Amino acid sequence: MDFGKRFAEDTEAFIKNGIIMETFPDFYIDKIQGFKGLEAEKPISLSINDIQVIGYIDAWDLANNKVIDFKTSGRPWTMDTLKTSLQMKVYALAMFVNGDTIPESQINWLGTKRTKNGLSFTGESYELNHTFEMDELLKAIVLIEQTCKEISEVYKSFLHTN
Repeated sequence: MDFGKRFAEDTEAFIKNGIIMETFPDFYIDKIQGFKGLEAEKPISLSINDIQVIGYIDAWDLANNKVIDFKTSGRPWTMDTLKTSLQMKVYALAMFVNGDTIPESQINWLGTKRTKNGLSFTGESYELNHTFEMDELLKAIVLIEQTCKEISEVYKSFLHTN
């Protein structure tokens, strides 16, 4: 099984049922305790004009109005990475549309490294928190619309040449 997919499934198992799988990283067990009982893999749906955006939030903290996403990578996330993440803007926008205030967005980053056996955790982890401003979310809408238009034009061109 893919390293990231296994971590995602292990994380979901803990958040939903409090189950610690044997593949879950030991160094992160204490840090994940606060996520137990949150809504894991929360489905989102967002309609932007004729564009349907569908996805799943790793964890939704209703009590604190917080979108939580887990990231594993060799390259650390920074505050700039979070602030420019279209994925996190879409999650925040979807929850804002279905609520009344813009939620806080949180990235939980866990470092990984390549080994001869594949990927493994480095033991590094931290969280980043940011609440997007309305203008950032509006710019994300424009970007989604532009991107979908470009994809549509390229696809139409592809269909006419084949």
